[in-house]
Amino acid sequence: MENTPIILDNELIMTKCPLRPDSGHKGTFGRLLLYAGSVGMGGAAYMSAYSALRSGVGLVYILTERELITPLMTMCPEALGMAIPEKTEEDPSCKLVPYRSSVDKDPQWFSGMLKDKDACLIGPGIPPSRKDLTKNIVVASGEAGHLVLDAGALTLLALDQSVRDAVFSRVKEGRTPAVLTPHIGEFSRICPAWRENDMTAAGAFAEEKGVVLVLKSNQTNIFTPDGKWYSNQEGNSGLAKGGSGDVLAGLLAGLLAQGMPEADAAICAVRIHSLAGELCAREHGKRAMLPTMLGDYYGTCFKMLNWEEGMQL
Repeated sequence: MENTPIILDNELIMTKCPLRPDSGHKGTFGRLLLYAGSVGMGGAAYMSAYSALRSGVGLVYILTERELITPLMTMCPEALGMAIPEKTEEDPSCKLVPYRSSVDKDPQWFSGMLKDKDACLIGPGIPPSRKDLTKNIVVASGEAGHLVLDAGALTLLALDQSVRDAVFSRVKEGRTPAVLTPHIGEFSRICPAWRENDMTAAGAFAEEKGVVLVLKSNQTNIFTPDGKWYSNQEGNSGLAKGGSGDVLAGLLAGLLAQGMPEADAAICAVRIHSLAGELCAREHGKRAMLPTMLGDYYGTCFKMLNWEEGMQL
């Protein structure tokens, strides 16, 4: 791993703009599938989906519990809701998902849903009680062109060896590296030998496991499988609120679905998330700003980064 980090700034991010031809359509700009949200944590699904949509992705599908479909589609009508089937008889309301009598016991039902998706985000708002379903989804996610694990999926990664095997074998099997987005507490559970602020060990983990590691803290650090280390050193206490990570995960997954490589998507998402936080804090103050406000500043961020013009084919 490099001994000193590459500092993230606007100039670096300007060179990473994803393609956005004027002749494109919603399929051109990617299909993203989110497995997110549960009763009591439906906001995580909303924030990640809304953030992804504001990233410029063409289509966002939310796989979540049936009770959340109506409120999510009301708050985020641009997304497509997909209810997790749980009944033992055919249910017309499950049209958008392949029917199975017990999805918790069938590891294959999810893989068919990924065949036409460009990226998949697993974990925001997913509780431990969903561990069997989450495990099957992660194991089946080899079909995903790009994969982001956040929150509940990271908790499972720390506990289940079969999940670790599925995630850490992606590069060896010729697939793109998974992107992990833990805060420092979550990473301590995934890598118990790690000690806080040991960036060398965090980088070694990313190289050994073949993942892109987005290690979230007041100064977020990104480590890649090829030994690069990037650091966003502009902290903002206004982002230290529940939901900020869901917003970041959605933005990152949305950029991946638009065709960005994992390392580029990670550093761009972290920098844009931080920049949006700065703009939001200027207007609302660090105490009063909310994670749900961040996506409203992406447009300004894209203009500041010269992304609005896009890189034309």
